Amino acid sequence: MAEAVSREIETEDTESQKEANTTNEGMVSALEIMIEKKEPSFSFNCRIKRIPGHLRKVNEQAYSPMIISIGPFHHKDEKLQTMEKFKVRYLKSSMKRANINLKNLVNAIGKMEERINCCYVETSHGMAEDDFFKVILVDAIFILELMFRNFHECWEPDDILIMDQMTFIVYDLVLLENQIPFFVLKKLFKLVYPGCPNSFSLLHLTFKFFEDFNVQKIPPKNVKIEHLTDLIRIFQLPQLQSLPQRQTGSEMVTLSYSATQLHEAGVKFQVNSSKCLLDITFDFKNGVLEMPCLELYDQTETLIRNVMAFEQYCFGEKTYIRDYYLLLDCLVNTTRDIDLLCDKGIIRNYLGDNKAATSLVNKLNINVTWSGINPNHSRIFKELNDYYKKPSHKWKATLRHQYCSTPWRIASTIAAIILLVFTFIQTVCSIIQIVPIV
Repeated sequence: MAEAVSREIETEDTESQKEANTTNEGMVSALEIMIEKKEPSFSFNCRIKRIPGHLRKVNEQAYSPMIISIGPFHHKDEKLQTMEKFKVRYLKSSMKRANINLKNLVNAIGKMEERINCCYVETSHGMAEDDFFKVILVDAIFILELMFRNFHECWEPDDILIMDQMTFIVYDLVLLENQIPFFVLKKLFKLVYPGCPNSFSLLHLTFKFFEDFNVQKIPPKNVKIEHLTDLIRIFQLPQLQSLPQRQTGSEMVTLSYSATQLHEAGVKFQVNSSKCLLDITFDFKNGVLEMPCLELYDQTETLIRNVMAFEQYCFGEKTYIRDYYLLLDCLVNTTRDIDLLCDKGIIRNYLGDNKAATSLVNKLNINVTWSGINPNHSRIFKELNDYYKKPSHKWKATLRHQYCSTPWRIASTIAAIILLVFTFIQTVCSIIQIVPIV
């Protein structure tokens, strides 16, 4: 009896082992397929991807389109479907003007399929490949036709809805999740607008459409654009050859004191005439920190967040915009800091409330990672920290703020000193009269 039970147990163990081996073999086979599968090669600079959840949850609105979807990520969003009919109208209009058929446009997109795929980090868009490239084609033509009509002011009666919501559309077009590679626009531009003179290039068209963001008045010549989010970044930085090398791998120096603390220690804040965010200088000898003016509007946060996300996840170590807002975040801790920077002209706050401006600046760096810094900013941080720590600077600042901040205080201080001197002289004379001279 015992031997029969033993044989039965051994049989069950053998069958279990066979089942386990079969399962393991299936898992090994699946892993081998996964390992051997060719990975897509991505374009490093022209990456177009979804905003990571940890950034999106800080401000969902800043990354989501309000009016129009461009590209695959928001294509199925129900609240954005109204604009789809305009895309079809613009496609028909541009084809009629250029006397070109759909086959030519589709062939042009087909020749760029691999390059386009390389730009999208997330290959799964919830749509078939044909649908994906159809979206790219239709949306790219819409952008070109929109900029063309704006440039020539050749609006049609049906464009009234577009014109009424143009401000929101413009901001939607620069969202990182709403991008199409610029090389796609260039290729289609040559097909749809073949008779345009050399002076009327796609760059001219694009710079005209986004001229309100071109604060440095950069000319549309020899500018390489990855997509429209990249264009907003270019408008805020010096030319490529002027960009400093960033410090990575070394210990980061941060600013330990806010604007009001530095001001109380004698630092003088001044606005310079530059429109480039990197033009920041500190004169240690005279204690003067010069910065460009930053204007804060309702949509400023949208621009900042999308450019910062583009830098962080798509641009490697060249995160210069992020460097600037780290410096600004260090300077601003309370509304008093915003008050000071507004008084000095370094910030122009059109948000209506300095509390809103303080909150905006302080939240920009939430969940943002740092892997280095602009060496100029690092040097300024160190010098400002050293300047604050010198007692003599605080004494001079106290004297200046308390006794010499206004003409009336200066006059009162001088009068008090004169009175003190006269009192001292009178006291000395009285002592001389009383005490006999030996």
